[in-house]
Amino acid sequence: MNIEEIISGYLQSDDLKSPHLSALTFQLLEYWAATQDFEIDNRLLRDLVSKYAASEKKLKELNKDLIWKQERLEEDLAAAADIQRSLLPKNINAIDPLAVAWKFKPCEKIGGDIFNLAQLDENHWGIYMLDVSGHGVPAAMVAVSVFQNLHPQTGRILLRSADSQNHRTMRSPARVLEKLDQEYTFDRFNNFFTINYVILNAATGEFTCSSAGHPPPIILRRSGSIDLMTSGSPPIGTRDLRLVEESVTFPEEKMRLNPGDKLVLYTDGVFEYQNHQGEFYGNRRFHQQLSKLNDESVDALVDQQFRALMKFGKGTEPKDDISILGIELN
Repeated sequence: MNIEEIISGYLQSDDLKSPHLSALTFQLLEYWAATQDFEIDNRLLRDLVSKYAASEKKLKELNKDLIWKQERLEEDLAAAADIQRSLLPKNINAIDPLAVAWKFKPCEKIGGDIFNLAQLDENHWGIYMLDVSGHGVPAAMVAVSVFQNLHPQTGRILLRSADSQNHRTMRSPARVLEKLDQEYTFDRFNNFFTINYVILNAATGEFTCSSAGHPPPIILRRSGSIDLMTSGSPPIGTRDLRLVEESVTFPEEKMRLNPGDKLVLYTDGVFEYQNHQGEFYGNRRFHQQLSKLNDESVDALVDQQFRALMKFGKGTEPKDDISILGIELN
């Protein structure tokens, strides 16, 4: 017999008015009520524990899935970084007429800086350095797209002659930038980029440069003096953002590399690099350090310049991609 039956029996008894029986019944009712409250609390607690256990299990599964996706993402980014680095100049010791050296440090695993050299004919080389606005995957995708467009076989920098399948003429640096500005509109790529494009005659040292919003190329003379070229026109892809409708031209500048001179191309991540105190490396330090290294080989110059930059920052991670490309006639 359970407690409900006992209480029911007392309540139906003829002796309910007995003080002793009435007090006992009251005590039983209190006990029964407390028991019911306990059972309700216990049931609620079991439900809460069950729901918590189910939520914890689901959370662990979601966390495991998130960790797996994060690992896949890291692997994909690492693979993309390897691919991007593979696009940078390679076999540079095999470029007979030129000595070439470079350093590239993205602020994330992949970056928006890219540069390269392409042989246009027996003596001429196309050289470029570009910097896509922003960082990470979107900037890197635009950078790789431009890299592909500037391959000699695409017709952007070499134009096949109508009267010959083998002979190709070189597009001038200004014309190359005009083509890029027509193709890489902001409304299409939601991005813009700056660029230096140079055609260098390795036989004479003469070269022609056109720039679009990019930091001006530096000629480090054998004496240690520095010649700065012009910074050129607005960045590629900003025609949609210009308030005034106007045709943009890309001026060209002609210079010459003499024996012992070096041509240095770079991105703004160099002089905008900051230390822990928020101090910028700046153009002045950059130029002074280059002047000190004028007697070094181009390989040593780029390496020591990069070391000086990192020493200034004392391990501070850059907020922008850093690229330096040095070229010297052998």
